[in-house]
Amino acid sequence: MFLHGGSLTAHTWDLVALELANDFHCIALDLRGHGQSDWSERYSIPDSVRDVESLVAELGVGGVHVVGMSLGGNVAAHYAASANTRARSLTLVDVGPWVDFNATENMREFMGRPISELSLDELVDRAFAVSTSGGPRDKILYRYMHMTHRLPDGSLAWRADRRRPHDFAHILAKLEELPELAKSMALPVRIVRGGRSRVLTDEKVARFAACFPNGSWVLVPDAGHNVQEDAPKELARELREFLRAK
Repeated sequence: MFLHGGSLTAHTWDLVALELANDFHCIALDLRGHGQSDWSERYSIPDSVRDVESLVAELGVGGVHVVGMSLGGNVAAHYAASANTRARSLTLVDVGPWVDFNATENMREFMGRPISELSLDELVDRAFAVSTSGGPRDKILYRYMHMTHRLPDGSLAWRADRRRPHDFAHILAKLEELPELAKSMALPVRIVRGGRSRVLTDEKVARFAACFPNGSWVLVPDAGHNVQEDAPKELARELREFLRAK
């Protein structure tokens, strides 16, 4: 089960899921207020954990391998630590405690700009111009195709709920709970860091992985924060090797 990062959608995992489809049944969830999921009046990490619990129960499966990136990793880790978890393993993609929140400032500023007067191509051109992840323009186009939609008046709008400011203080506080929670999480845990990401350092990831009784970490060198989009084949390979060993 794949959980995406903030403002992204389940489609961020498409290429990874295609790589793994012959080996695993892959399900990607649009977190509440994102993608095709309904907007809500509540967006806490515990609320999203309960959403994951409900989906897993609805699927009727005995266990799931949970993969979460950024915000989705925060949710995934708390789900894996919850009393109702059915997580068999946990993979966290470029997320953990002690993050450099300032490293995301440019991205947050860009996502906060109005887009109603733009065409999708204009939005993609602007995103491509400020992107630090490199890669083809088509990759960014695919991302923003799913992150936006047209309103009845024809204007472009974000799919994610932007009626209120994000509660970053809550999100960061829930990340800081993870080292203590990790001590009692016996399931296999793999942390994946993007080599070009400025959100976490190797030292911080290694320190976090050591908090888990069965934790490890790996670097994907040619990837930024969005490892699943920057290096989908490499991430899929790491996931396959990790999960096959369980």
